[in-house]
Amino acid sequence: MKKGAQIVVIVVVLALVGGALGYVFIGPPGSGAQAGASFRTVTPQEAKALIETRNDLLLVDVRSPEEFQGGSLPGATLIPFWDFTKGRYDLPKDKPILLICAVGGRSLACGQMLASKGYKEVYNLKGGLDAWVAQRVPLPRR
Repeated sequence: MKKGAQIVVIVVVLALVGGALGYVFIGPPGSGAQAGASFRTVTPQEAKALIETRNDLLLVDVRSPEEFQGGSLPGATLIPFWDFTKGRYDLPKDKPILLICAVGGRSLACGQMLASKGYKEVYNLKGGLDAWVAQRVPLPRR
């Protein structure tokens, strides 16, 4: 299989998995997020600006403990993805939350789940830490 075809297959599979995760975490179409919830994906540059300007911002890394030990954004708290899926987290609904993972998929699913549960301000790091590193965004000061 040629590289271009492989990329197309990977994108289609990721789209299908993402849709399935959305169904599992949020519910069937029409159930939607609760009113007043705000969820959006931000670039590494936008995330850096949020970290530097929002003192109340919670950074939550949803990767595995092994990935987290390999490095994360300063001040991030680890809540592994599977703990999220089982509801094992205690996050305040009134504080902004930036979700972080390796490439943005797990954090996207967790963000959708939080938005569906009424969390008011949730951000997903687009492309995850891989994008942060690839775009050479300096580590934020906190």
